[in-house]
Amino acid sequence: MTSPPPATIQPIRPHNPTLTPPVNGGPMWELPVPLTSPAPPPPFPIEVFPDWLADMVRAVATFTQTDPAMAGAVALAVLSACAGGRLQVEPIAGWREPVNLFLAAVADPGERKSPVHGTLTAPLQAAEKTLTDHIAPLAKQNAALREVAAREAEQAKNTVGRAAEDKRTAARAEAVDAILAADAIDVPTLPRLLCDNVTPEELTSLMAEHGGRMALISPEGGVFDILAGQYSKAPNLDPYLKGHPGEPMRVDRKGRPPEFIPAPALTVGVMIQPTVLRKFGADGDLAGRGLVARFLFVIPTSLGGWRDVQAPPVPPPIADRYTRTIHTLATTFATWTDDPAVITLTGAAAALRIAHAERIEVQLRPGGQFHDMREWANKLAGTTLRLAGLLHLAHHPHDGWHRPITAEQMAAAIHLADVLAAHCTAALHTITADPASGPAGRTLRFLINKQMTDFTRRDLHRSLRRQLPKTSDVAAVLDTLAALGWIRQRPDGRHELHPRARELADSGDTVTNAIDDAFTAGQNTEHPGSSPNERW
Repeated sequence: MTSPPPATIQPIRPHNPTLTPPVNGGPMWELPVPLTSPAPPPPFPIEVFPDWLADMVRAVATFTQTDPAMAGAVALAVLSACAGGRLQVEPIAGWREPVNLFLAAVADPGERKSPVHGTLTAPLQAAEKTLTDHIAPLAKQNAALREVAAREAEQAKNTVGRAAEDKRTAARAEAVDAILAADAIDVPTLPRLLCDNVTPEELTSLMAEHGGRMALISPEGGVFDILAGQYSKAPNLDPYLKGHPGEPMRVDRKGRPPEFIPAPALTVGVMIQPTVLRKFGADGDLAGRGLVARFLFVIPTSLGGWRDVQAPPVPPPIADRYTRTIHTLATTFATWTDDPAVITLTGAAAALRIAHAERIEVQLRPGGQFHDMREWANKLAGTTLRLAGLLHLAHHPHDGWHRPITAEQMAAAIHLADVLAAHCTAALHTITADPASGPAGRTLRFLINKQMTDFTRRDLHRSLRRQLPKTSDVAAVLDTLAALGWIRQRPDGRHELHPRARELADSGDTVTNAIDDAFTAGQNTEHPGSSPNERW
């Protein structure tokens, strides 16, 4: 009887969840370094606004054919400009949080930032003009009176030198009285609510002249260039670092009277391009001193290519209601003479705040959602209170400072804060991402969708000759993908795509905790073909 042939003995590979067997031989594949962008942030929750504001945000977004997140960010900045320095939220005794915000909407050129900004800030401009028109006649009159009084005082001083000895004492007294009378004539400063593209020194003076309140709201990010050293190698960050929490500011300059601002309240609402964001976030001094962490970032989705070229304009009733409400809020708080109003929380709202603060604290731990963005997230509990105060005011624009914040508004603020945290995550990715990762990521997606698992450099160049016109562009992309482990080159010069590229790119998780599922026998081919929404 013939004995059976000996069984073929296969080598046993150790079970390692970070390795994937090759499809066509060769060494095991390691898990690649993540390359794809984080998941797009969730939509801006317009529903947290009252009808008069939500309707306006939707209407502006429709008319400009932009993501409502852009208009929503500007709306928050407008509310902050109205109430900053006038309202404080007191969750517990001894903690009072101001309501002024620093916001930056990040969008590429041509995304219609200026129309969105101009439409929503127009009532602030109108309110400033109303306030100016009211004060201007008195300012002109008092300025004239003071000029006349100053001339009389100068004449009185000259009289002292010419007076006889026995009359010099009386002349001196008359001169002193004339000088004091001239100084006593108050010339009111013309009201300012807004500024744009000012140096830190100019901003400090504006804040000092207007009770510490100022709103820097602009459709451009020129202020970031100034902060990055456009006019000075060491720009003064105090108006921003102290204007956000409301810490006292004292400025002494040669040749000028000292300026003291006991409770500054600065609002910043700007629209910037991704390149500006990268430069701003990568500035070690700005980030190290906490300026970047003070900002809320909003990343609107581009609608370019899908815009309605005949979008309807903002309906006049919606625009009129928004304009009246913002105008009233702005003028009411601009003429406010009392101390800031203190808004407390109802018991139910306080319970929600505590639960949210505890959730933030847990997520700050290693491995938590906020661990890698601790500088920003450490301020999130306070930021949520600021949002709650502004949403509360928006829902009660006529008497919100006499009411406590309810659980409904606190829950809305928490929801908005969660969405803004996701937007901040996307913004931080924009700051830290390698510029080369953009073409590499799009190339990876192209290879996956076209199932190009085995290809040459020339194959890739022919397929993407418009997107990667130069051989150096192709080489740079291949080098990036190879360095991160998404492709590798065989001895014959051809390139291989990671067998699990689709699965890992879709999940965005290449450091999985699902040990049992991390080991695969080959490439996932359940989803052949390309998506109709595929972009190179």
